[in-house]
Amino acid sequence: MDVRIEQLNSIRVARIRHVGPYADVGPCFKRLFRWAGAIGVPTGRVLTLSWDDPETVAPERLRCDACVELRTDQEPPPGIVLGPIGGGRHAVHRFVGPYEGISKAYLRLCDEWLPGSGESIGEGPCMEIYRKTQADTPPDRRVTDLCLPLQDRIHSRRRRPG
Repeated sequence: MDVRIEQLNSIRVARIRHVGPYADVGPCFKRLFRWAGAIGVPTGRVLTLSWDDPETVAPERLRCDACVELRTDQEPPPGIVLGPIGGGRHAVHRFVGPYEGISKAYLRLCDEWLPGSGESIGEGPCMEIYRKTQADTPPDRRVTDLCLPLQDRIHSRRRRPG
């Protein structure tokens, strides 16, 4: 499995919390893009923060944040939060394929790569950075960077992200 360790910089985003199956986050992204368009602010990267392990958390209780990189001083409407996300050491795996394959790629990252890497999972959410999205790319050619937070020291806690 191709994985690189990167020190990621924080990213300023607008984000909306979604609770429920990860696959149902789409309306949150639509709302973010509508708001950015209404205030005339260009958007940058599109990301998702995955907070829970779908292997251990019921689908209706999964938490994720839909995020769109943007810079504005405009006050967001209720439900949209502005601020920095990410930053720190991450294991990054570039996944190519349909979004439905992301969960299996995370399982491989945690079950195959992590045990032999000398690394351990850090605090905070996993992050998906969509490099080629559904708007401009067929499903089999979509590119998503899967970013697993890492600790500096070995820790026994194991978590499988989204």
